[in-house]
Amino acid sequence: MFDEQVEPVVNAGFQMLTSDLRGHGASLADAKYDTSVTDMARDQLALLDSLGHNGPVHLVGQSLGGMVAQHVVRLAPERVRSLVTIGAPCVTPESRRIAATLATVWRVSGGITGLMPEAAIRRQLPAGTAVKPHVQEYVRGATENLTKRDFRWLVRVSREAGRRLPGYRVECPVLILRGEHDASGAGKLTALTGPRWARRDPRARYEVLPGAGHQAHQDQPEAFNQILLDFLAR
Repeated sequence: MFDEQVEPVVNAGFQMLTSDLRGHGASLADAKYDTSVTDMARDQLALLDSLGHNGPVHLVGQSLGGMVAQHVVRLAPERVRSLVTIGAPCVTPESRRIAATLATVWRVSGGITGLMPEAAIRRQLPAGTAVKPHVQEYVRGATENLTKRDFRWLVRVSREAGRRLPGYRVECPVLILRGEHDASGAGKLTALTGPRWARRDPRARYEVLPGAGHQAHQDQPEAFNQILLDFLAR
């Protein structure tokens, strides 16, 4: 997913580590059904520990990964130098109304996913998450082995990401990014919560990437990379 970022980030002088979350990529396994977002956040810290890296990192996550990244900050703020989220809503909204809206959207999404045939989910997903044809093809390939149970699990863990966390503030620098054409459920919630998040946390900023969908960093990699590197440089 982040292949287009590796070379520019490394050439800018950074080390870069990419990993599969539980239930993603080569980590697909039935055990994920009992996994929480907190478990996945702890996985990221354990991965860094296993590499002997105890210093703060620049943490980047897309969609569910962006919500997991926020939980990494919650669990170990001293381990995160900055946070970048792509198409991921704030999981700690101050407003109870916004928190209720998030919960409702995820609950409805889960219900719709439960009613849709598995083939229909797969057919609609690529166009709903990406603008560029080659990125849609990536999404198609990445989800070809997912079952309806997998899709419902993704909705469930996304819904649970923001439970019982109202009012938590992120103190490190934050870049909140959303694709201009992101019509996914997570994208709509990012549009709802992103500007408020940027106003709430003093070191946060909100950006909309033109010509991009939910997979914003894949749809517009050059523009995204420039924004990312400018952010890291500051």
